[in-house]
Amino acid sequence: MKRNVVVFSVLSFLTILALVPLSWAQSDQNIDPRCRTWYRRVTTEGGVLNVRENTDRTSKIRGTVPNGTVVLFNTGDRTGNWSEITVPGGLTGWVADRFLTYHHYGNTQFTGTMQVKTLEGGPVNLRSPSGEVMGRVPNGTLVTAENHTVGYFANVITPEGRRGQIVTQFLICN
Repeated sequence: MKRNVVVFSVLSFLTILALVPLSWAQSDQNIDPRCRTWYRRVTTEGGVLNVRENTDRTSKIRGTVPNGTVVLFNTGDRTGNWSEITVPGGLTGWVADRFLTYHHYGNTQFTGTMQVKTLEGGPVNLRSPSGEVMGRVPNGTLVTAENHTVGYFANVITPEGRRGQIVTQFLICN
C-alpha cells in the first residue's frame, strides 16, 4: 500500500513537471510582441455575452455572442473594464472585458512574414502611406512585414512585390 502511494506520488509529480513547460510555452508572455493578435475568445460559463451600444451595463443590447466565439478586439475603454469588439457577421459593440481571453493564431515568433487573417475570410485593403487604397490582399496571403509600423498600420510587401500598409489588426505571424 505504501509503495503504491509513493509510485502514485512520483507519477503525479512527473506529470505536473511535463505539463508546466507546455502551459508556460503557450502563455501570452512567451509570444513575440509582434505576433500578438487582436483576436479574443468569448469566455463565459456557457452562456452568451451581451454586446452593448456603450460602456455601461444599462446600455442598450445590440446583440449577443455565444461562449467560445472568436472575435476581433478593436479597442478598450480608459478603465480597462470594457472592450469594443467585432463579431463574425459584422456586429460591433462593447462587452465586459473580463469575458474575453487572448486568442493566438499562427506562429509565436516573428519570422519576417505574416499572414492576412480576417474573421469573415475576406480580403483587406493595401494602402499607400497617405491612406489611399492601392488594392486588396486576399485572406491567407503571406506578406513580408518590414520592421516599421505606423500607428495601427504595418509596412508590407505582397508576393507580387507591391509595397504598402495593412492594418495590423489583420496580420498574424506565419
